[in-house]
Amino acid sequence: MFRGFYRLLVAASDWRPREFLVTVVGAELVVLLAVISLGFGTFAAYTHLAASEGAAFAALVISASYGVAATLGGVTLWLWHSRSARRRPATPDLPESLEPLLRSLGAGTNLQDPLALLGALREGRDLSPMELLAISLIGGFLAGRNTGK
Repeated sequence: MFRGFYRLLVAASDWRPREFLVTVVGAELVVLLAVISLGFGTFAAYTHLAASEGAAFAALVISASYGVAATLGGVTLWLWHSRSARRRPATPDLPESLEPLLRSLGAGTNLQDPLALLGALREGRDLSPMELLAISLIGGFLAGRNTGK
């Protein structure tokens, strides 16, 4: 859970809203035009086959061609995903001990110490959701109690 959140934060730090908006609108326009083109092409193929071979045969041919295209697309995406998963760079090793986290917290230094954050992420990943909830409630209670003084 934390690894995905960390990757989201890293991606958000490189985010450029204008480029993102242009890319999304351009991709939506391309997909919309492709769907319209596919619809008209399917209609033209169906009417031609229905006039020459019959409606049932036309429906079977179009259905089979879409099934083959979907199967080929699925296999291609599966192969591409398996290859890209093998090429991903390894994530940096997390510290095996909590010492950097404890040192950072004990010294009252900046909590943004990378080793301390990696240690906290490692320990947080090993906890169950109920344990994380309990820790967050206790931490919130202690933080609220200390701010009132």
